[in-house]
Amino acid sequence: MKKEALIILLLTVMSVSLCAQKSPVDDLFNRYDGKEGFTSVYISSKMFSLLSRIDSDDEEFRNLVTRIKGIRILSMDSTAASRGVNFATELMPRLRRNGYEELMTVREEDGEVFFMIREAGERIAELVMITGGGGTSIVSIQGDLDLKTIASLSDTMGIGELEELEKVDR
Repeated sequence: MKKEALIILLLTVMSVSLCAQKSPVDDLFNRYDGKEGFTSVYISSKMFSLLSRIDSDDEEFRNLVTRIKGIRILSMDSTAASRGVNFATELMPRLRRNGYEELMTVREEDGEVFFMIREAGERIAELVMITGGGGTSIVSIQGDLDLKTIASLSDTMGIGELEELEKVDR
């Protein structure tokens, strides 16, 4: 009887700890992925592995793609926004509580862009970019990153909002 109780307790603790390890970004993507009014994109590490095999003389490009584990993008259309969904309001407090730090905020007339990072030692393990205003979206880039790598990703993949990171010296 004691052995069964111990096993049940152990399983309960393990399931709680597994749930606790899910990041706020994962929760947001899981909540809205596939729902009406939302578009989600996932670019896996396999895609970047294939890109690194392209016969290219650009060493910077090869270095970039081998360090990225994945990119996730979630955006919503105006119908979702009219239902009161706001990624920044929903996510920013949870990111701060889970060890993400604000890197930069850009405020303009038509909206704002938040850049949050989660570090692993001296490197950036994840960059989260949240846009609000005219086009609400979130971009999560995971890997073994630094700001120069992320800024060069802006040129390679055409993510214009990341160009702001070139102004940051970290």
